[in-house]
This record gives sequence, structure tokens and C-alpha cells, in this order.
Amino acid sequence: MPSAIHVPSVSDRLTRLPFSRPDLRLLDAIGQCGDLAEAARRAGLRTAAAQRRLDRLDQATGLRLTLRCARTARLSPDGAQVLNAGRRFFRQVDQAVQTEIYGRGTEALNAPRILEIATAEPLMEDLVEDAADTLGILLSVSHDTPRQVLRQLAGYRVDAAHTWGLDNLSHAVDRTVRTYDVLDDPLWVTLPLGHPLAGRDTVSLADLREENWVSEAGPQAEVLVSRVYRTAGITPPERIQVTGASVARGMLRRGDAIGLGSPACPAVFAPSLVRRSLVERPRRTARLLVDPAVVPGALSQQLAALLTARCLSRFTEHHGDMLRDPWWADWLRGQRVALERRTDAAARSAPATPALPDESVQIDVEDLHLLHAVADHGSINRAAAVLSISQSALTRRIHRLELRLGARLLLRSSRGTDLTAPTRQFLARLAVFEAELDMTGLAGAKGAPAPEPGGNTPRRAHRVLRGGTVRPGRTAPERTAARAAVAGRS
Repeated sequence: MPSAIHVPSVSDRLTRLPFSRPDLRLLDAIGQCGDLAEAARRAGLRTAAAQRRLDRLDQATGLRLTLRCARTARLSPDGAQVLNAGRRFFRQVDQAVQTEIYGRGTEALNAPRILEIATAEPLMEDLVEDAADTLGILLSVSHDTPRQVLRQLAGYRVDAAHTWGLDNLSHAVDRTVRTYDVLDDPLWVTLPLGHPLAGRDTVSLADLREENWVSEAGPQAEVLVSRVYRTAGITPPERIQVTGASVARGMLRRGDAIGLGSPACPAVFAPSLVRRSLVERPRRTARLLVDPAVVPGALSQQLAALLTARCLSRFTEHHGDMLRDPWWADWLRGQRVALERRTDAAARSAPATPALPDESVQIDVEDLHLLHAVADHGSINRAAAVLSISQSALTRRIHRLELRLGARLLLRSSRGTDLTAPTRQFLARLAVFEAELDMTGLAGAKGAPAPEPGGNTPRRAHRVLRGGTVRPGRTAPERTAARAAVAGRS
């Protein structure tokens, strides 16, 4: 039965896909508890079986995914990256099942249990607690510079990023992301109390050009103070020290320099400091960027609104003196109106019931093998021969998968058996996900050395050079022989 939809063959990549959903559940349990026996229990395994599975994963990926002792285990950096990449891949598979096989909307996606988020501004502990209480989501937060936050998102190490920028931040990430505004973030200047201009209600950037400044570098490695001056048509100051947010706050507190602050910035409190409005009214935008394959749109809207509410609450609590300026009072009213509008929109878009099926009806790697075999070889007969099983056994396995999903995957007629059009659409999308996973280098390492059983490093080390070149190291006997040869020549 011919089909107009071309399904790219990714069977080679699927063959190399080194992890399944149960493998990721084991890695997730290790990342959460650090106790090997408890992680095995959470994954439904005995400790010895969990050890063997971890050894197999190390051999399949050519990476050391866990750091293990007799009773403890924790994820290595490679293990954490494999876990994040695997989670994302299967979330994409689940979403494609909903949109292509079940024909539901593009937002047919449940919230992840734990959301990995990187932020350029310290998130308060009450925000983490609010997310757990109001959104039912646990936040795993990492802090970094604005540029590194976007790199983490671009490198698939996190699911979302909270940062600021002066332009459209989505253009700074070389992958598909969705962007949500958090705050229209106007800037003020922080001055020492004894500064000659500290007595004014508003000051001009031109009057501060000869001062010592401290500034952060933004997502495009652009110095914030310099950009603000250029936007105002003024030559930037000559004395600008560019540093991280924590060092900048320390310099401001000690009075070593002056700097820019905003409602979304961490507050710098000291009796020796004052905040003053700027005549030019410079501003930046704080945003939330998410991976749409992992984070549903409704959750993203709610989280962005929660971040906005936190920033506004902190502003009114700690910077109420700014409201003496009518401009700031108008700004606060406008932000509250916009927040209320976004909150209502997020509430309307929230799904009434969970969209995704439970674990018992999720598609795993073996199911994908079966469907790809039929798609690639055109019939149950030829696919069964390739899979080295009987035609009836393959038919039964696909039928059981149809019963689990509650959806029809095959068209059966007197002319033969073929995949339904929705199933082919699903496989076409899967090819994109597989290619994306393959680009991360985690979908199976061809020719990579297998770590020794027990989580030890391989005997033959590999050094990764610039440009991705892999150079094999020497084994211990080879190093001994090399040293003996050198000694003999000398």
C-alpha cells in the first residue's frame, strides 16, 4: 500500500541508541539519592542487577556515567548529560505520539517531574517553594553568567533558562526554543552616599561618564554599561571593570565603583549606597527560554508569571523609595496589569487533564525497532526476516503495542500490511529527534573504548583534541615499553 510520506531510515542510529526508559530511571534514581541500593530499589532492581545495567550502559556509550563505590553512586558529568539528553528524547517521542498518532494539539505534553533550569539571577528559595506549591513542579536550579546560561540551554544541559538581554535572546541559541517575557526591566544607577550627585532625584549618564564603573557581560558578551551608553548616543566610559554579578555587588557595596541595577537584579543593600533614576530611562528585558519539546507552553507561561510576580514583589519590598519618582510608579502599575493579563492567559491555556499516557503505554526503544523495520522493509514478512523472528511473532508484538496504545498502527488488507499514515508521520518526526540526539554524540559511541566492569575507566584512554579529534592514549604495557625504548636510546 503506497504512502506519500517518506520515512527516513534511522535504524542504524536506533541500533546504537544505548539507553531505554528503564536505564534512564536508574540514572535518575542515582542522581536523586546517591545510594546504590536505594537507587536500585527505586528502579525496581536488585543491587547486583543495577550494577550490571550500569556496566552495560558504560560499555554501550563508551562513557563513564556513574562514579561508584561499594555502597554509593553518583552521576558523572557525562552521566548527567546522558540523562538530560535521554529525558528530552523520550519527551519528544511522547509528544509525537500525542500529536501524530492520537492527533491531539501541539501542547499535548505533561510537565516534567523535575525541571532543570539555569539562571543568571539568583532565584529566591521561596520561588522554588512556590513552584512546588502552585505549579507542582520541582526546580533544579544552576547559577551562571548570562552567556553561560544560554550555552547550557544550547548544549541540552538544561530544559529552561532565565536570563536577561538587550535583544531577542532566542537568536543567541542555535536550537529551537520558545521565549517568554518576564519583566520589562528598567535600570537605575547605584551610587555611594557621599557622591556629588547622590542628592539629585535623577541623574544623567553623561554626568557619570568619568566615573569608575563595574558592569556585567550579557548573553552576547556585550558589556551592559557600554551598550546603555551607546544606545543613549553617548560615548561609553573609559573606566569599566567587567566582572561577574557577585563580584560586581561586592565592589558596589565597598564603594569601589558605581553600577547599574534593576528590579530583576539581586538587591545590593548598604547604608552607604543610594539608588537614583536615570534621565535616559535605559532598560533591558528579563526572559524565560524553554525547550518546547520538554516544557509545555502552559507551564512556561505560569513559570514566567511566577518569576514576574517575584521580581515585582521584591522591588516593592526593597526598592520602595524608587516609587517617589512618578515614572517608576507608572512603570509598576503597567507591569502589574501585564502580569494579570499573562496570568489569566496561562490559566486558560492550562490543560484540564494530563495529556500523556502513563508508563505502561509509553513507546520504548524496542517498539521503535519494530515500527522502523516495517517502514524500512515494506512488509511484515521482510521486516520479520531482518529482525530474525517469525512473521506471526512480529504481528503479535505490534498488535500488543496497538492494544497498549489504544491506537491503530498497521493497515491490513488482502494486498499486505502497511503502516497507517499517522504512524508514518510519527516515524518521520522521530527521524528528526534521532538525528538531533546523534549530534550530541550520546546516541552510541562508535569505536569508543568500553569502561571496565565496576565503573572503572578503560585501560586505553582517549584524549579529545580541539575540533573533536580523538587520539588514543597508550595502555600501561605500551607506556612501559616506550619508556624502556627511550632509556635504551639514551
